[in-house]
Amino acid sequence: MKVIKRMERRGWLLLASMVVVSLFWRDAKVTLGVLLGGGIALADIWLIRTLFSGLVKEGRGKALFVVQLVKYLILAIILGILFFLKLVSPLAVLVGLSLLVFMPLIGLPRLERELEEVA
Repeated sequence: MKVIKRMERRGWLLLASMVVVSLFWRDAKVTLGVLLGGGIALADIWLIRTLFSGLVKEGRGKALFVVQLVKYLILAIILGILFFLKLVSPLAVLVGLSLLVFMPLIGLPRLERELEEVA
């Protein structure tokens, strides 16, 4: 769990860096898109660390499936409305969501080391 918390902290730092870079475009849609995408990525990691790990430990696979389904349904509705109203840039949202790729890549070597120490 320490590795996931570190990944979250680094995710916040990456998101802050991405927002600062997005400010150079001087377009609120780009900055809001990066914030939204990064916020979704960090919220997903938080959900995995807190809610989902508890459901997995309790062996409640059906509840986990329902929670995932509801999460993605709500996410699709929110993104659909924001894209339809053209309040955020879809490309900027994808850039923010890229944190889901970068955070595990950063934390993976440490996670492997911790798992080797436990075994």
